[in-house]
Amino acid sequence: MHHLFGPIYSFVDAHSVLAYFVLFLGVFWEGEISLIIAGVLVHLQMLSPVFVVPIIILAALSKTILGYYVGEYVGKKFPNSKFLKFFERKVLYFLPRFKEKPFWSIFLSKCIYGANNATIVFAGYVGVDFKKYFKAEFFSSLIWLGIMFGLGLFFSATALSWNHGIRTFVLTVLIFIILFMFVQKLINLFIEIFEDMDSDMPTSS
Repeated sequence: MHHLFGPIYSFVDAHSVLAYFVLFLGVFWEGEISLIIAGVLVHLQMLSPVFVVPIIILAALSKTILGYYVGEYVGKKFPNSKFLKFFERKVLYFLPRFKEKPFWSIFLSKCIYGANNATIVFAGYVGVDFKKYFKAEFFSSLIWLGIMFGLGLFFSATALSWNHGIRTFVLTVLIFIILFMFVQKLINLFIEIFEDMDSDMPTSS
């Protein structure tokens, strides 16, 4: 593989500290695509799993803890801020039963593309019990991190087995990522429909 991706290997090797720092920021801020790309780069032996795995876990834990306390702090200091109201609308749009079922709402938010960051901050804002919140985030993150990173490894191995040209490889991985985002949108739609059906069901007295 080294002869195919020589220039990229050289660049990543020369800027390895920056590469790991960017990975940390990517997982902290966005997550899914960053983890897939990390899996690709590990499979190509451009990044070391010895460093990648701890960085991924640290970034995920940092986001989980910091996001909660940011929501709690802003909620106390600026309870009527537009920032929090925007997050509230976003969370309740996808997870209308959040306040009734916070554990499962937080757990499911990992599956909803673009909703987890808002859910983390909103959990701190509304004062979800931290132990319950952290447990939901911890178990969902373990599954989420494993699946996303594994997809990167799979995409890279599959693309490399189909064609050994660098341009075709990059294009194939890009198509895989686009298909993944499309599937995520379908999952978002399915969860939204399921939540609407669940919230419309009459509750027993």
